[in-house]
Amino acid sequence: MVRILVIALLVEAAFAQTSTPAENSSPLAAAVAPAPANTSVEPAATVAASDTVLTIHGICSLSENALAAGANGCTVLVKREQFDDLMKIVAPGAQVTPASKQRLAKIYTDMVAFEGAARKSGIDSTAQFRETMEWLRLRTLADLYRRSLEKESSIVSEHEIDEYYRQHLPLFEEVKLRRILLPRNNFGDPGKQEFEKKALQTAHEMRQRAAKGEDLDQLQKEAYSDLGFNVLPPASEVGNRRRSALAPEVSEDVFALSPGEISRVENEPYSFVIYKVEEKKTLPELQVKEEIRREIIKQRLETALKSVTAGVRTEMNDKYFGAPAEP
Repeated sequence: MVRILVIALLVEAAFAQTSTPAENSSPLAAAVAPAPANTSVEPAATVAASDTVLTIHGICSLSENALAAGANGCTVLVKREQFDDLMKIVAPGAQVTPASKQRLAKIYTDMVAFEGAARKSGIDSTAQFRETMEWLRLRTLADLYRRSLEKESSIVSEHEIDEYYRQHLPLFEEVKLRRILLPRNNFGDPGKQEFEKKALQTAHEMRQRAAKGEDLDQLQKEAYSDLGFNVLPPASEVGNRRRSALAPEVSEDVFALSPGEISRVENEPYSFVIYKVEEKKTLPELQVKEEIRREIIKQRLETALKSVTAGVRTEMNDKYFGAPAEP
């Protein structure tokens, strides 16, 4: 098992140094990628865990430890349980096809050959090798622990979902909106401040008329014409929106309205906007159940990850690292 783990880590490290950003960071994971839906997976129930599934001939430069771990003279024998462990290491949870098993076996064989040559050359006794293995040890332990936290965080009960829904009902409110939108700038007009002042005045006028029941589409067209725009204005229909889809200050104003009411003139980054709430409802729990599950998992995992590093402090030598970067 240790031998397989070491070679798997070395393969991952070697390919990570040579692969491009567009490539998978783990070539072994790519080799055992999930099978397409129409690809059958070879049954392996008749192969016992202790049966040899891979025999590698011609490897004669192994250490005594390596020979004791599964080599016989110039032959390396890999049992099914060892090869299965290798697949779990490089691609946990992946569905494996016969073709991907064969590709992985070829990669493993090549790495065993390189391992033998590397040991013969003495690379395994160098400081570079020890430092590399220490980094891989740290990375592997951290990755395995993260995976364990992810697994623990993913267990969410129905009661927890019910409680979250009841305690966060405002998050699941939804409104159907229409709006009048007026740009704050006309980039073809050199008088920016004057234009913005006129746009704001027009917005307040349209807001008063909208509150009296005038049609928003007609008001939108009239406002664009008053401001000198020769393009078609945007439609007043916005559709359904949740709180998270609006800026916090806008969301607070809009969700305080009842159906049929008009908002104040909202000062958004690029526009003056008047909203009208047409409908308002709270989404049923069943509709947002999976959303709640994902949010609980996310919050749990973030809390667990932060707890690991919460008590850790770092001091850096500025002469080596340079002055701390600005936040």
